[in-house]
Amino acid sequence: MLDIGSRLKTVLVVAWAIFAGVNCYLTFALPGNETIPYHLVWASFALLYGLCPWPRRATVVVFIVITIVTGVALVRHAMTGVINWEECSEIFLMGAIISLLIWHVNRQWTAQARLQALQQAERHRSEQRENAARFGSHEVRTRLTIARGYAQLIADQSAEPTVREDARLVVAELVKASALATNLLTLVRVVDVSAPEPVDVDRMLVEILRRWSVTADRIWSARSAVGTVQGDNERLEAVLDCLLENAVRFTGPGDTIAMTADARGGHLVLTVQDTGAGIPAADLDTVFEIFRTASTAGERAGSGLGLAIVRAATEARGGTVSVTSSLGHGTTFTLQLPLLSALPPPLAETVYDSADRDPPGELLDVRP
Repeated sequence: MLDIGSRLKTVLVVAWAIFAGVNCYLTFALPGNETIPYHLVWASFALLYGLCPWPRRATVVVFIVITIVTGVALVRHAMTGVINWEECSEIFLMGAIISLLIWHVNRQWTAQARLQALQQAERHRSEQRENAARFGSHEVRTRLTIARGYAQLIADQSAEPTVREDARLVVAELVKASALATNLLTLVRVVDVSAPEPVDVDRMLVEILRRWSVTADRIWSARSAVGTVQGDNERLEAVLDCLLENAVRFTGPGDTIAMTADARGGHLVLTVQDTGAGIPAADLDTVFEIFRTASTAGERAGSGLGLAIVRAATEARGGTVSVTSSLGHGTTFTLQLPLLSALPPPLAETVYDSADRDPPGELLDVRP
């Protein structure tokens, strides 16, 4: 079933009418050889009906006209003894077959229309959710920012030590609340799949790590030999930011945080590995649940949204996320995303290490 324009549909109908008329004539003009034009009439009708929808009345009228015209031709040839009367049974058999075909095509059209309506409704609901989350998050963050400003003013100007300490505590809690509002908005947005675009994975990893390496005293590194693939740059960055934020939270100065990217088996495989505190084995099955944190997180626990965002965004794109960890030795998160349309692989591997004093402005190519 094709969505064709009205002009093309008119051309097809006119062409078919001429073709069908010629073959109907041939069923009369070729006694004993009427089988081919007879079946061509019905086959062309079935093909045209499958290509574009017909009004019900037009369908019934055309069906009856073809049945009568071709049926008369067969009966006429049977009456003159050119063909056997048994061959006239084809009139009823062909009518039954075409009727079943029309019924099946109509079911397909109905199902397709229902699916399109559901998709449209889902897109509308998704837009409503995102708008509500965006506006709500904006309003909440605006109020929190105002409240934090006043609390910070009290903390800076109050002469009472107790008041200053209380105000600083309020500021810290307001910062957490603002981050929570931001993460909730991110959680709503990342599950919406946008149109794929070219993503330079090598450059993306370098830029992300360059941005994160100034925020925490860690040993940072990235390795990628993927090049450019089709994907969603914004969502990929959001997912990696969540994983890196989690890695920073559970590591300390001198620990290592490493990112890798590979293309294997039709998938983009991304890993974020750290040598931090690790996750207890009992918590591995629940770390991706919303508002869940590791039982040993203590004061380092976040909002419980970061890893939920990672799983939601990954699964929305047909991918998977897994985690392995060992207490006291570190954690590794692995993402596998289907490659929609990978471009030719690069000839070099991109490597960035935070130990470099002057990271290059462009990608560093290390020839194998």
